[in-house]
Amino acid sequence: MLRLAYVGGLGLMAGPAGTHLKPGGPARVPRVHDRGNPGQQRDAFREGWRQHGAELVGTFDALVGDGQIDGVVACCGKNGDDLKVIADLARLLHERCDATPFILHMSTVSAGFTVAAEAFCKGLDVGYANYPLTGGPLGAQLGGGHPNGMLILASGDQEIYSRLEPTLEALGRPRNYGASVSAGAETKLIGQHLVFNGCTGICTGAALYAECFADGVMGGEQQGAYFDFLNGGAGGTRQWDVALSKGVKDDDWATGFSIRHAVVDAIYAAKLAQEKGLSRLSIQPMINITLAFSFILDRYPERSLATHAIAQDMIAKGASDLDAFLITHGAFAPDIDTCLASCIASLPPSVQQTVLLDVGLADFKA
Repeated sequence: MLRLAYVGGLGLMAGPAGTHLKPGGPARVPRVHDRGNPGQQRDAFREGWRQHGAELVGTFDALVGDGQIDGVVACCGKNGDDLKVIADLARLLHERCDATPFILHMSTVSAGFTVAAEAFCKGLDVGYANYPLTGGPLGAQLGGGHPNGMLILASGDQEIYSRLEPTLEALGRPRNYGASVSAGAETKLIGQHLVFNGCTGICTGAALYAECFADGVMGGEQQGAYFDFLNGGAGGTRQWDVALSKGVKDDDWATGFSIRHAVVDAIYAAKLAQEKGLSRLSIQPMINITLAFSFILDRYPERSLATHAIAQDMIAKGASDLDAFLITHGAFAPDIDTCLASCIASLPPSVQQTVLLDVGLADFKA
């Protein structure tokens, strides 16, 4: 049975693992990192881990302990959040573990981050794999064996995957995308192209409905029924079901994929498309939605909103402000590097710090 420690185990995607990992295997978690942040959901996850038998500890030093663990699962943030986390964990595992330990990194980071992280960890005789997650908090709660459980996008070292596969199957629905350490991250970002293009499309449809049929008003039972029906056709997108329907039907613009996280994923998705030589036709939508998310963060700094909240500012009365923001912040600059730099610069400082778009081995060694 694997012995795993968790960083980020009180988050929405990793927190349910405490209940999915049952007594008798395939893995036990002796310790979970706990920064002490308050919250009802975190308290529920804390109790789940205690029931599992895990100790909640406040430092990485205590988390790794005497080194009698097989690896650490880290599900935290973005490049800027996780670089020091991975570097510190790798150094501690190298110092304290007799056998070759590993880090299972389940955050959504850029493809380049995974390449640099693997090289850094390898230099310390620590394995590294990045298996990002998709399916949202509900998918994480449903767990392995459920048809709507979260997807686990695995790749990289085959030995690590083989050891972890029974555990992954308890947590969700894993699929291995081969030997490249970056393939899981690339797959997640390909998925984000689908998500964000669908978000723009369904929000545009909702804005047009508001102008054509509802005097510029967003939401209501009639609009909900309209899109329930229309979304069943060939142009349908899951972004209606999982995102915008919450706003239109229930006036809930906060539940779902947080804009603070989505905006960074959109930047990584644009960067991947650029690195692979795709047309601007493929990259421009990611630039546009990045700046739309940034606009929302700028306009509503005190609110925690989800991606579908952009629809409220896409109708005619808000369109000019949104357009001005895109133009001012370089959406249509001649080259993509300038666009990406402008997108990052438009973000609130706290979000900017998480992006860290270009990561190399030297960043981990710093």
